[in-house]
Amino acid sequence: MAAVRLRKAFRYPDDLDDDQDHLDEQQQEQLIEQLQRQNDTRNAQYHLIFTTIPLLATLPFLSTLFSSSSMALLSLLSILSLLTSAYTMRLAPLRPDHKGKRAVTASTQRRDRIHAALVPGNALLVLVLGVSGWAMRDSGTGAGAGMGIGILFFIPGVLLGVVLIAQRTMLSVDISTLKQLQYGYKGA
Repeated sequence: MAAVRLRKAFRYPDDLDDDQDHLDEQQQEQLIEQLQRQNDTRNAQYHLIFTTIPLLATLPFLSTLFSSSSMALLSLLSILSLLTSAYTMRLAPLRPDHKGKRAVTASTQRRDRIHAALVPGNALLVLVLGVSGWAMRDSGTGAGAGMGIGILFFIPGVLLGVVLIAQRTMLSVDISTLKQLQYGYKGA
C-alpha cells in the first residue's frame, strides 16, 4: 500500500474553479458603475463630435448664401438641415422616457412631437437637396462646372446619416439590462 495514486477525473478548463468567477454584490455594483461611467464618457464624446461636424459643415454654405436666388435658397435649406442634424444629435433624447418618471404636460408633449418629427422632416429636406444637387450637377455648363456645387448639396444627407448611425451606436449599450441581471443573481 505504499504507492497508492488517486486519480482525478478529467474536467474542462471551464469547469475548474467556477466559484472564483462569481462576483459578490458589491463587485457587481462597482463593475456596473464603472461600465456606466465609461458609457457616459463615450456618449459625451459622441455628442460633442457629431454635433460639431454638422455645425462646421455649414461654413461652405455661408459663402454660397449670397449668390443667385436658387443657390441662396438651397444654401439656406442646407444650413437648416445641418442645424437640425446638430440639434438632433445634441438635444433630442435618445430614448423617450415611458416609465412615468416625469410629469406629462402640454409643453413636454409638444416637445416630444417636435423631436419625433425632426428626423423625418430633415430626411425630406435632404431628399429635396439631393434631387436639386443632382439636377444642378447635370446642368453644369462646362466639364464639371456644376459638379462641385451639386455635390455640396449632398453633404446634409451624408451628415444626417452619420448622426443617425452615431445615435444608434450610442443606444447599442444598455446598462439597465446588466442592472436587472445583477439583482437576478443576487447572493451568487
